[in-house]
Amino acid sequence: MAQENVGQSCRAYIPAGITHYRALWVDRKRNFPTATWPGGYAADGPWDRERLFRHYGAWAALAQNYNMGVHCGEGGCFNQTPHDVTLRWMEDVLDALKTYNIGLALWNFRGGFGILDSERADVDYVDYKGHKLDKKIYDLFKKY
Repeated sequence: MAQENVGQSCRAYIPAGITHYRALWVDRKRNFPTATWPGGYAADGPWDRERLFRHYGAWAALAQNYNMGVHCGEGGCFNQTPHDVTLRWMEDVLDALKTYNIGLALWNFRGGFGILDSERADVDYVDYKGHKLDKKIYDLFKKY
């Protein structure tokens, strides 16, 4: 009987102090430190590019060891995370995922975690068919 391999799925929500900054369902007391990258807050210590690469590298090793794929099934930054922080964090995440051949899906394309109609206060949007497009994040995704 042939062995069947099941793909694995991870997420891009680390550290939560970046990805869920001021999200009431996570940052309930609104006491997360100001979101910064690198150095994003997490209960287990600060995160940076190197730590992201180690994290996703472990997923890539799992995929290689068991001859299966890994997909980052959801991720992104909530619209309260400062845009410049979001862009720096997202660049590092996308670079790590590309390096390890792990695909990514945003939590949502349109809405608080998306690139369309995100309602971020600190973005200069461009019009896209009547919607507000975050062109900087869009261009970052195109790069990867």
